[in-house]
Amino acid sequence: MIVSMAAVGLSRNSSSGNVAPPSPIDVTETPVISAAPINFASPAQVIDGTKPYVATVKTNKGDITITLATDTPETVNSFKFLAAKGFYNDAAFFYVDHAYWAQAGDPDCRADSKTTCTGSNDGGYKLPIEGTALKHVKFAVVAPVVQGGEQVSGGQFRILFADDSRLDGKETVFGTVTGGQDVLQNAADFRLCTALTQAVPNCDTDIANTVIIQSVTVAPAS
Repeated sequence: MIVSMAAVGLSRNSSSGNVAPPSPIDVTETPVISAAPINFASPAQVIDGTKPYVATVKTNKGDITITLATDTPETVNSFKFLAAKGFYNDAAFFYVDHAYWAQAGDPDCRADSKTTCTGSNDGGYKLPIEGTALKHVKFAVVAPVVQGGEQVSGGQFRILFADDSRLDGKETVFGTVTGGQDVLQNAADFRLCTALTQAVPNCDTDIANTVIIQSVTVAPAS
């Protein structure tokens, strides 16, 4: 599965010092060398669609609280399903850029992985884009679009550091960070040397230097 990352191939205007706005592009996936990939055919139904949910993302830098949207039930259900399966345990935020977003959810991007971290793997399935009242604003939690632009990744997610209305309606915004914003705000920029960032000068090789998810729990809001 190929996940579109707008932050790949970013250019900076050397004369003005301004950051050029990124445009979503598709990146050809590097082959994954794996005998036992972590993926699923589809998520089982694990939420009550009439209830709001809150996710707690425990990391090595502190906890992040995400209030999940009530109008994106398929994406929220997938997030809870994968969290309960331990899918996110020990996964790294393999991309952190404070001009754009932090991204996680590739099961190959973990310190103990025996597979090649490409930044393009996920839970093994795709989801439809769900319309929502939430927008691409700072601290929105987004399921990124995959190749073709008609579905989103089943597993990967981004936490935005800046507003980007260009992507409203083109991806699924399924939550908002409502606690622990400082965890990622205080993290250094990080671009793991993957298929998506290997052309970036000075990409990072040590995954231990980024924010690592220890566990994710999703429960009904109190």
